[in-house]
Amino acid sequence: MTIGIVVVVIFLIMALLMMLRKIPALLALPLMAVLIGLAGGLPLVGQEGILTYVLSSGALKLTGTYVAILFSCWLSQILYRTGVTDTIVKKAAEFGGDKPIIISICLSIVTAFLFTVLYGTGAVAMVGSIVLPIMLSVGVQPVVAANAYLAAMTAGYVINPANISAITNITGVAASSMYLCAAILSVMSILFAIGYLVFSFRKGGKKFAFATPIETADDEERPQQVTGIRGFLACMTPLVVVAVMLIFRLEAITVFLIGIVWAMIFTFEGSWSKYSGMIVQSCYEGFKEGAPTTGLMFGIGMIINAMTAPTTQAAINPFMVAITPTTAAGLIIFVCLLSPLGLYRGPFNLLGLGAGLAASMLAVNVLPIAALSAVFYAAFRWPTQSCPTSTQVVWAANYVGKDPVGTTNKVFFANWALTAISVIIMVLIYF
Repeated sequence: MTIGIVVVVIFLIMALLMMLRKIPALLALPLMAVLIGLAGGLPLVGQEGILTYVLSSGALKLTGTYVAILFSCWLSQILYRTGVTDTIVKKAAEFGGDKPIIISICLSIVTAFLFTVLYGTGAVAMVGSIVLPIMLSVGVQPVVAANAYLAAMTAGYVINPANISAITNITGVAASSMYLCAAILSVMSILFAIGYLVFSFRKGGKKFAFATPIETADDEERPQQVTGIRGFLACMTPLVVVAVMLIFRLEAITVFLIGIVWAMIFTFEGSWSKYSGMIVQSCYEGFKEGAPTTGLMFGIGMIINAMTAPTTQAAINPFMVAITPTTAAGLIIFVCLLSPLGLYRGPFNLLGLGAGLAASMLAVNVLPIAALSAVFYAAFRWPTQSCPTSTQVVWAANYVGKDPVGTTNKVFFANWALTAISVIIMVLIYF
């Protein structure tokens, strides 16, 4: 029991240091893995060694996930540089005509559609630099625009093969078991975005942000939009990627490679030498955009290995048995009450301390793996959309001239309620 309490204290200290921005998550996660290994009594080297099993093997544990993320970022760059992203967003804006609420809803739906394959802060900035100025120009208030955009982005993110790969690699659940969970969370997130926009329009009306300096790229700096049948098929790239994943149940890496080839077939024009150079440059830039998340994956894998090592599990098992719920009602109460701890890379954020908590709860072996995976994925939706330390949240808030903490606080309780509802649904389906 004592070792379990020590591990919890390590969790809390690291979470506090990250919240106070005294140490970045990139450094906090490996450090926490080492401290947990020491607390659990792991040796320095050997089959369960801190230097060998926790650090070396842990850094490679989530290889499939972070390679998929890098390929997703590569595809993001290709779609942007060939004009596919611009085309999809601007067609949505045109479809809305002169009705601000319709334009905003269309942009939200298109944002969700794009982020089923796009990934990384670079993609968030590329799409947001088109979507947010349009929203602001039709009268959406800056904070509302940022939160609605992030909610729509999350709707696509939760069904993105890269994120599904993350939960499957962390908990060991079958990817196919998470498709229904991801679809439900995606629908709930887009409804959140639409409902938030409608409510804000009715409550505050249109607020034209003429005084808000919004930097946008000139049309000359952006790639030309795609046209014709080939252009339409290129715009279907996100749909093709998701369809291939659902129908053929392929690994995320393969799915994104198919998406890259599909996009190349229908966007190639002019000189092959110039086009191939763009593809290579897209790869370089995409991998650079995916590097921060990849770095986090190194630390997450280390934490998982530190927490799941037999010696550590034997030491913390009494504590985990005491706190892990064993019934459906207990699981709902446990996650719903503590889900705000997913913020600031906390224990319900799978791209933070949550990986260790999920692994430890699974090791107790009293909960169905699919149910536990689904509720953790449901809790993961909140920090993806509104964690003040997430780079996409910081970017969106800063872009509209607002503070990330103040922006996300506007939807804090709405997100808590939505998370609670989604957790209840997941337990009813999977438990």
